[in-house]
Amino acid sequence: MKKTFTVAAASLIALASIAPIASAAELRVDINNIQDVTGSLYISVYQNELGFKTNSNFVKREKAVVDNNRVEINLGDLPAGEYAIKVYQDVNNNGKMDFHGMLPNEPYGSSGSNTNTKNVAPPNFSDAKFTLDKAQTISIELLK
Repeated sequence: MKKTFTVAAASLIALASIAPIASAAELRVDINNIQDVTGSLYISVYQNELGFKTNSNFVKREKAVVDNNRVEINLGDLPAGEYAIKVYQDVNNNGKMDFHGMLPNEPYGSSGSNTNTKNVAPPNFSDAKFTLDKAQTISIELLK
């Protein structure tokens, strides 16, 4: 009995040492190119294409007052994994992104937007995603 327990315990310890650990990492977002120092920023973090595309099922959402041409927001610790971020500046503080026809009427941006050309169309999740496995800051340039 004692030998069986020792073998089982040793097996569990060995298995635990090779199993991947999903640790948490701090995520900060640095939003720059803010032209109008007014209104609020809405920052949403997504883990999949469907949520990113439909602006639903976000993992984290924060609102920040725009009081400078550059705003850094600490989103705290998130589990290690792949994420994508969308940001928009609600200039008139009406709680939503305003459009002129199909085009955004307020500044917006996403993770990955600094590495791609500044297209009018919003990016997809695969273009905006990044891997969070250690503390990091994601820079997002607002477009208009």
